[in-house]
Amino acid sequence: MARRGQVGTIVISGKWYVVRFWKYPAGQVRIHASEKICPVNSNAAGYLPKGERRRRATEIVEASGVNDQQQFNDANISTIFRQQAEQFLHDAAKRKRRPVKPKTLDNCRRAIDKWLNPNLGDLPLASVDNATLKTLVATFNEANLSAQTQVTYANLVKTIVASAKTSKGERLFPREWDNTFIDLPEIENQHQPAFTAEQVTAIVEKATGQYQVLYALLAGTGLRAG
Repeated sequence: MARRGQVGTIVISGKWYVVRFWKYPAGQVRIHASEKICPVNSNAAGYLPKGERRRRATEIVEASGVNDQQQFNDANISTIFRQQAEQFLHDAAKRKRRPVKPKTLDNCRRAIDKWLNPNLGDLPLASVDNATLKTLVATFNEANLSAQTQVTYANLVKTIVASAKTSKGERLFPREWDNTFIDLPEIENQHQPAFTAEQVTAIVEKATGQYQVLYALLAGTGLRAG
């Protein structure tokens, strides 16, 4: 049978078998819940064999209400932008598949704190759409942010909205973003300076000590100083 919602993961914690699953408290970052199933010791009172442990784990998860679609929707429909932004940063750092690097997370945090939360933070996530983003981009223009910065910040807004998902992994608030309506600037004539081979040789020759090694490494590998 196809799984519907969460079934929980059974693990050993100390002297107990426990079931772990996600909870979605209204207006809060989701949390990892853990509840006891039975003792690990097969001679202890209350011990359950494998099949019974699975059945009991399923009962615990179902009783928690996390698979109730209406309860899930009620908990998430009231989520405001700043709450989902926090959830996004948390998940991006903790996920096993392609976790976001600390430096990138720091940049996201600064953008959220300086630009996104002051303008969108208290809005319901469900209301963040093309019209909302159009107003934000107008704010970027008034502040004379570069086209690249505007695109980067707008894409971050889109990613945060898309990160709100049901327990089945489906987007809560699917959007068809329209950059023309949003009036997001196009990135043109980017200045990407580069050195010729002769210039690189001269730079390395004139450097001394550890800087000579550093410059040679950067030029030879394409690494950025950051």
